[in-house]
Amino acid sequence: MIDRAVVRRAFDRPREFTSSPLYRALSRTVVDDERLLDLASRGTAGQYPTFLFFGAIHLMLLAGVDHPLARFYPSVVAGAAPPDGAGPALVSFCTAYEERLSELISTRLVQTNHVQRALGLRIGLAAIARDTSTPLHLIEVGASAGLNLRFDRYGYRIAGRAFGDPTSGVQIVADAYGPTPVPDLDVLPAVASRSGVDLHPIDPRNPDARAWLEALIWPENRHQRALLAAALRVVDAHPVTIHPGDAIDVLPVLADSLPVGEPRIVFHSATRLHVPADRRPAFDDAILACGRTGSLWWLSVEDAPDSTVNPARSGTALKVRAPDGDTTTIAVLDGHLGWVQMLPGSAPGVTSG
Repeated sequence: MIDRAVVRRAFDRPREFTSSPLYRALSRTVVDDERLLDLASRGTAGQYPTFLFFGAIHLMLLAGVDHPLARFYPSVVAGAAPPDGAGPALVSFCTAYEERLSELISTRLVQTNHVQRALGLRIGLAAIARDTSTPLHLIEVGASAGLNLRFDRYGYRIAGRAFGDPTSGVQIVADAYGPTPVPDLDVLPAVASRSGVDLHPIDPRNPDARAWLEALIWPENRHQRALLAAALRVVDAHPVTIHPGDAIDVLPVLADSLPVGEPRIVFHSATRLHVPADRRPAFDDAILACGRTGSLWWLSVEDAPDSTVNPARSGTALKVRAPDGDTTTIAVLDGHLGWVQMLPGSAPGVTSG
């Protein structure tokens, strides 16, 4: 179960839904309805309640459940009704399908695989390339279906500059802000191996798994659904290894299996926030353990920038911890990588401000 106070706060201030008027409107209904709050609380501790709750509903509607709530979802019907009138339909839907929703919320995990976050990984690798040209072993924690691990099979267009594969079906487009230019994203360290860790890896060939990934996308975000479908085709053709289990247990074993002395990078994006607070120190220790037998770069997209950073917009910090222990915020990113702002001195070992 998720703590009821945590659930109420999540629906009361749903900052994640800047691009979803429907979910903002439905959140207001949930926060004022004790039965809906109770239903949303049935998820696993550490999972983000808004994502689970709305993902479960969206999954059922995309599967064809016939209910008046569907007419408010742009992903289900063309010309969806204005979201402000969706509240009563949400209450009706949850009452009619409480048992099925409870099962989904209590058994599913938030495993969003926003393909655009591959851009954050690529920027981090470009920064690390300034420190080393040695091939790196790449590990992603919270890899889901492994879409980010195939970052080198995608194309990127940032502020009029093109990088990566221009022929790929996955083309990631982002704006750039601030005076510091985006580095050359085609100058990267070689990848010696790539693998992921996830509590429950998603098989891109499994229709139910693909449906859950799609359900976790906001109903208004047609472009994201198209990117997801294209990236799933890439990973289907070029599969990656995802190790099942808790990163706290799996990471040290995986790191010890790598050749001694060869460098490695651990990457995670919007993953640590789903780790229960009392287990986060152990999560961090497991990542640091990856540096026992080789130089470790730790790349993350998780937190807001600290007070020394003054970005043009509110976003998430892209941080790199170098093998010497120095941590640098190299960029501020939009949560879904719609824009980036590189920071001055944005390379490992150089303090940003």
